[in-house]
Amino acid sequence: MSRILYFDLETKFAADEVGGWSNVMDMGMSVGVLYDTADQASHVYLEHQVPALVAHLHRADLIVGFNHVEFDLRVLAGHQPSAELRHQAYLELRALNHFDILLELKKVLGHRLRLDSLARPTLQVGKSADGLQALAWYKQGRIDLIIEYCKQDVEVTRRLYEYALEHGELLYDSRSGIKRAILGSVADHVARNTPGI
Repeated sequence: MSRILYFDLETKFAADEVGGWSNVMDMGMSVGVLYDTADQASHVYLEHQVPALVAHLHRADLIVGFNHVEFDLRVLAGHQPSAELRHQAYLELRALNHFDILLELKKVLGHRLRLDSLARPTLQVGKSADGLQALAWYKQGRIDLIIEYCKQDVEVTRRLYEYALEHGELLYDSRSGIKRAILGSVADHVARNTPGI
């Protein structure tokens, strides 16, 4: 059985606090969570543990997340001390085997969705908070609340991936009601890129 890591992180700063979305690498990680199928447990990493989180990611056969390739990996790379090292770190992380649910949906639908727009109709669960709340908790020093929120997002991501793998689709909220996004590519992607699953 191959080793899948489900991944999410929260940041210390919002986009407007670092000069906009082009400066994602300056947002800084407050909390990162990995669910590892090797031990079927969640692993929590704080800001000073970014190198250990990155090392953990390198042990995966497949990394599953939601918008993690363009966002979370850039945040992690931003912990390097220079622009050159940041770029190199991002490329190394990007070269790992990923399944980004948002990227796959964007290929099918042509637009982005929020995690909550998938979780509610597909899993009948909603997010307990949002990224802005997590930023407020960081300013209040409530790392414990950020950890629980991030763990829940990782669990939702894991359940969405497993649902897509089994059913080949995800449900999502749209302006005209609940619709289906056909993701037949999930099983194909996994079969091609992750031997043993």
